[in-house]
Amino acid sequence: MNKKTCSFCGFDDKAVTVYEDEVCFAIVSENPINKHHVLVIPKKHYESFIELPDKLAVHIFLVAKKLSKAVREACNPDAITHLFDDDVSKSGYNMVPHYKFHIIPRFKKDMHMIDWGQLRTDQNYDDCCKYAKGIKDKLR
Repeated sequence: MNKKTCSFCGFDDKAVTVYEDEVCFAIVSENPINKHHVLVIPKKHYESFIELPDKLAVHIFLVAKKLSKAVREACNPDAITHLFDDDVSKSGYNMVPHYKFHIIPRFKKDMHMIDWGQLRTDQNYDDCCKYAKGIKDKLR
């Protein structure tokens, strides 16, 4: 990817940039879930979390932790949701196919709910055990 195909590669809008170092930057989202929604973005192009080098993944989480404190102080939310969407641009969910860590302030009256109860499948405990075994086998 390059500047012409990815809007985060070579991003340089200091007005919305709240943090920058040699490997990542953070901006206030132009398409926020709530006010003060911040994105932490690696400067090098990666589309998914599993592509990130370990050192960069740790760095992004530490930057997100620092920024979460600043967001909390800036807008006094009731909570903060931290998430990243992994390579979902192919499914049409992700507007920019570049990994980003979201810091989303949450307020009691906001309507942006992740309703885990509504997302259930017919998965039962035996299925959980089977899936756990499959994942553990891949870790070896």
